[in-house]
Amino acid sequence: MADERKIELDGLRGYAAIVVVIYHSILGLDGTQLDRILRGAWSDFGPYEVATKIFLKVFDGELAVTLFFVLSGTVLFKSLMREDGGLGSAGRFYVRRFFRIYPALLVCLVVCGLAFAAGGRAVTMQDFIANALLYDFKINGATWTINAEMIAPVFLLLCYAGYKAGREWGLALVAFGLMYLLALPQFDGYLVLFNISWIGFALGALIPTRIGQIAASILPRWSWVAALIAAIILRWPLREIFIALFVAAIYYRRADGIDAFLSSRISQFLGKISYSFYLFNVLFLELICDRLRQYPWAVAHPLEAGICVAAVVTACIIPVAYLSWAYIEMPFNRLGHRLTGRPRITPVVQPAVQ
Repeated sequence: MADERKIELDGLRGYAAIVVVIYHSILGLDGTQLDRILRGAWSDFGPYEVATKIFLKVFDGELAVTLFFVLSGTVLFKSLMREDGGLGSAGRFYVRRFFRIYPALLVCLVVCGLAFAAGGRAVTMQDFIANALLYDFKINGATWTINAEMIAPVFLLLCYAGYKAGREWGLALVAFGLMYLLALPQFDGYLVLFNISWIGFALGALIPTRIGQIAASILPRWSWVAALIAAIILRWPLREIFIALFVAAIYYRRADGIDAFLSSRISQFLGKISYSFYLFNVLFLELICDRLRQYPWAVAHPLEAGICVAAVVTACIIPVAYLSWAYIEMPFNRLGHRLTGRPRITPVVQPAVQ
């Protein structure tokens, strides 16, 4: 299993993107639900609020974003392990990451800025530049996660240096040392968002190592269900740990009942377009929610209205995300690989680790 692409992880990423859309669709109609319901006490709720909280717990956008970070940590760290190079490899690694992320991001920001300006929202060039530099997120709020994704390669490169020096212990020592540094006030600002997401990347990095393989080998094949339920119920940092166990079970193909589903054609299609799907969901979500908030019934029934909004937004995003993937993501992704002289890994399905 050293070099093949784990196609199940692609499918998992696609469904995580859909969860983000559902979560934002419900909260987008009444933002007070975040503190009032999701973080409120169960004893203070009536039946409608209880149902809303359960639904938001199951379709938890924060959990889905943490899943993105764990998946990125796993895939990027495995790429470093495969190349096992020095400073030159690190530079090529970052070039590929830049071409993978930035072209689609810039196109999305241009489209969002033009659409929002046409709708009457003030969008300045300063807003665009700040969002493109991933310092402020007034045009596309969801791109705060891309800030973390662009810092993660540096974090993982340092973790890999620790891994080469001291295997898993070295990786953990570097990760926790960097966590301590990130907590210092001198690193407030551009790095503050990574300070709340580093643990997902660090746990993801452990998955392709010996520790990840051992953990996956001793877990029962049904444990992915328990890990997912625990991740839904628990909060930081236990949530991140159980998400990592969930991903490890899928990575080593020890997740009976879900491996084939995540490898299916529709799952793979959703996985392919997941990045553009995530980027462009804000465009349709804000345009639709801005209109619906004018109707009292939608604000009074955010759960039902939000589910309908999520269905409409998803239907609108899929063709746009596909075009972005086919004509922006893939051409620039291939360019990044050509510039760095690295062949792409062909997806191969292998037997599960016993």
